[in-house]
Formats: sequence, C-alpha cells, structure tokens
Amino acid sequence: MSCFKDHQDIRSHLLTTPYTLEHLAKIPPIELAIVSEITDALPKTAATEFLGMIRNYHASHIILIAKIAQGTNDGWQLADFLAMAMKHIADTTEHHLFCYAIERYQPKHDWLNSRFWANPENYDKYRW
Repeated sequence: MSCFKDHQDIRSHLLTTPYTLEHLAKIPPIELAIVSEITDALPKTAATEFLGMIRNYHASHIILIAKIAQGTNDGWQLADFLAMAMKHIADTTEHHLFCYAIERYQPKHDWLNSRFWANPENYDKYRW
C-alpha cells in the first residue's frame, strides 16, 4: 500500500466489539467498509440495524464476512443478506462473503427516462 500513500486518502477506522451505534457517530463517510463478526457478536435485529446504518449513511461499498454456523447463526439466512442489498460472492469452509455497492443496488433501466414518460412534442397535438 505504500505506493498509494502519497496519492490517495487511506485513513482507516477500526470498530471493535461490542458494536454500538455510537461507534458510527464518530466516523465520517467512507468509501469501503469491511465488516466481520457482526452476525456473531450482535442479535439479528441489532446487527441488521448496524449494517443498515453503515450502508445508508457511511459507506458506499461494503464487504461483509459472515461466519458459517451450524444452525446457531441467530437465524441469519441468505435471504436476510439479500434483503439488505448484499450480493453473495464467495464461500470458504468457515465464512460467507457478501458485498454491497451502491452503483449496483438500483441499476438504471432503459425505460426509466423522460423519453418514455414525457413527450413534449405531443403537448399541443393531443388532449387527454
């Protein structure tokens, strides 16, 4: 990383367990958050709230490392991660790896533009 030290901002913020929302109040918006152990350290509702706060207010990109537990993962299912706009990208023998990128959350659709919704050329031709 030393080659980037003079050219980019590479400050980091380390949050350690126990995770609280007060931790997030101390950090500025960041480009990438790498989160691990959150599904193990917090109850599901608190972990969901914590990840949601990171995603919505602090980081435009997230890498989440979730430990694979044999039925003791406090009810975390694949659908729970997908509901938070996380994309499953890899597995190891002990962990699931998910990512979130704001630019891939809501892709731009071809039909979602003014060409299909407003037709100024027809304003004087037709009455609705």
